[in-house]
Amino acid sequence: MSNVPYTYSIVKYVHDPAAAETLNIGVVMWAPSCSYLGVKLEYRFERLSQTFADFDGENFKRSLRQFESAVEILNVEYRDSLILRPVTSSDVKGVLQLVWSDEDLSFRLGATLAGITDNLEYSLNEIFYRMVESQYPRQKDKRRTEEEVWSTYHRELVSVKANRSLQPKQIVTEEFSIKFDHAFKNEKWHMLEPVSLDYVKPESIQKRATTWLGNATAMQGHPELGTLYILLGKPKHEDHYKAYIRAKNLLHKMPVKHEIYDEDEAKDFARDIADYMKRHGVESAEEK
Repeated sequence: MSNVPYTYSIVKYVHDPAAAETLNIGVVMWAPSCSYLGVKLEYRFERLSQTFADFDGENFKRSLRQFESAVEILNVEYRDSLILRPVTSSDVKGVLQLVWSDEDLSFRLGATLAGITDNLEYSLNEIFYRMVESQYPRQKDKRRTEEEVWSTYHRELVSVKANRSLQPKQIVTEEFSIKFDHAFKNEKWHMLEPVSLDYVKPESIQKRATTWLGNATAMQGHPELGTLYILLGKPKHEDHYKAYIRAKNLLHKMPVKHEIYDEDEAKDFARDIADYMKRHGVESAEEK
């Protein structure tokens, strides 16, 4: 890729519009010459909860997911030349008006800035680190969250439009209750669950797998449960690979119908889900 001009803006969280205090939580980037619309958001909210009274972390993450999904969907429309609405601006703020027109929400865009790069993804990550991630206290080794793992799979689901059929679902028994944020229904409910196995200590990897083995055991025999798709996030450390394989083997002992995917299989997973939905006539959440 030759040098490509782009504009970008910092996504800011505003807890109280009257106080006008903000913290940076993400970056959005627009490169019109190659129809690239990128977004990177910080789902950790320790700084926010420590700074703002009565901060609602779960609502914050839910809103971030909705915003990220809207941006990714628009990016796919541009990339696939399926634009239903004309671009009225060459800068990132003008483009985002198509999916985020309410400026009175808790998320605001900072000033429009510009740059030139030969690698858009690299520049997006660099800006995100400088403007957002570097503001957090340095950690010796940061674990990836489930939201970060989900982003990898969700990006591929958006690219094949399989995300439109996903919605939350809660499985309840007399002794147990668990909520899934991403599920779709075809007679029974099929759950898509991101599971990060990116831990500092190998024993934590096993503990996480054991937790899901217990969850699956508690759901065994539930009449609404179809397939449980476990979407794994690999550990960063190569010396944790054996612990990761052992954890996968443990997860395969779950006593419910299940499929397990690695991150490098995210594209195949999205195609498999899209094909399944097409064959079985699964409706999108908006159509129901």
